[in-house]
Amino acid sequence: MIELRRPRPEDEDAFLEARAAVPADHPTFLRDYRPGMAFADFLRLLEDHRAGHGLPSDVSPSSFLFAFDQGRIVGRASIRHALVPPLGEVAGHIGYAVLPAFRNRGYATQILRMAVRFAHAELGLDRVLVTCDDDNAASIRVIEKNHGVLADTCQDPGLRLAKRRYWIDAAGNAG
Repeated sequence: MIELRRPRPEDEDAFLEARAAVPADHPTFLRDYRPGMAFADFLRLLEDHRAGHGLPSDVSPSSFLFAFDQGRIVGRASIRHALVPPLGEVAGHIGYAVLPAFRNRGYATQILRMAVRFAHAELGLDRVLVTCDDDNAASIRVIEKNHGVLADTCQDPGLRLAKRRYWIDAAGNAG
């Protein structure tokens, strides 16, 4: 069983290991981390985002959580506190990712399940929107395993692919 939580100062070594494993094709794994940024500065930035400090009016506050298994970061979740257009309507409440070395082990399903519970318990969200690319079979399976109900598929002019939009009953899946 993994632990999904906010990063802490004592997680720096695990963070450095995860940072080295971030694939070039997924630079957003670490959210707004910039090369050379001190870990303490990264934590402050995440806290500012959670509190909504310094965000543009079209960006929702969000909580960034790492998934730990035996002290190692295996993945992460980012949870928007509200669906602020236009990004929120396309990207949803919850984004999640698993580092390449830990894929195909069920971590994504656990991360999403725990992120839904966090959204309900910590943010008071009774239902959450989760989206994925229309051709991402792995994410479709993860979302549907977590009781995601397909609402629609949308095509935004700025998107490479259509997005599937799923609603998950966070109140009903909180246990």
